[in-house]
Amino acid sequence: MQLAQVLDILRQLLLTSAHPEIAAVDRFGTDPAPGGPSPAGLRVRYDTGSEAYLWGAVWPGETPLPVPEILPPPSLRAARAAAFAAQLLDAARPAAFRSWELLALPDLGPADARGKVPLGVRITCADGPAFLIRATAAGGPTREPDTEPHPGYRIPEALTAG
Repeated sequence: MQLAQVLDILRQLLLTSAHPEIAAVDRFGTDPAPGGPSPAGLRVRYDTGSEAYLWGAVWPGETPLPVPEILPPPSLRAARAAAFAAQLLDAARPAAFRSWELLALPDLGPADARGKVPLGVRITCADGPAFLIRATAAGGPTREPDTEPHPGYRIPEALTAG
């Protein structure tokens, strides 16, 4: 399995999640593997105008984290995107993936929690390769809320990767 196929599955999960804050999910970059000059990933645009990016990366020193039941707030957009991706994988359990885990990455995150917040997902494919999908974010025109704007949202029970 290639990085592009992993991103296609994640894109499908994000689109079919029907999360009310997700306005669009688009691909970017052309690299066939992490670490090149044109990183391949997903741009997730939110109703607030902010964006999260889930992209193939190389970042040594990962720390596995439990997948939270409650997402980080939108004010921590990158952490929220990584945690939501892990929740979607847990719900859909794509057959193309053998395993996945939510990760903290060293030296990344808020100043008071460097290396302790979810900013990546390690996906091991059923045919062997593993990919780190790193989460980053860009703010929108307004300040993101520090509380959950969609407390009633639930991942659809019939969620699949297509």
